[in-house]
Formats: sequence, C-alpha cells, structure tokens
Amino acid sequence: MKELTIRTFVKINGDYQLWESLSSEKQNEIGISLNERALRAIGYVPVKKEKTT
Repeated sequence: MKELTIRTFVKINGDYQLWESLSSEKQNEIGISLNERALRAIGYVPVKKEKTT
C-alpha cells in the first residue's frame, strides 16, 4: 500500500507557501491567529485584563 503524504500550504498576501518553509516564529504567529479565529467562531469573547499600577 502506498504511503499517504500530506503537505500543508498557507496563503499569505495572495501567495501559497509551504508550512515547513516558514520560520518557527511565523508558524507560531499563524497558529495563534488560527486558534483565536476558531475560538471567536464558536462565540468566545476574550477578556481584557485591567492594568494595575
């Protein structure tokens, strides 16, 4: 049986880029953004903490 190969691409500024070719910093930034989008899609509203002085 042939092994399944999966490649993940992300669209950045209209260009598709291979996930593995992105820096780990960029991967982390995109991952956080996708998680935030998913949470908001199910109704999550982030709570802003007030700064204490």
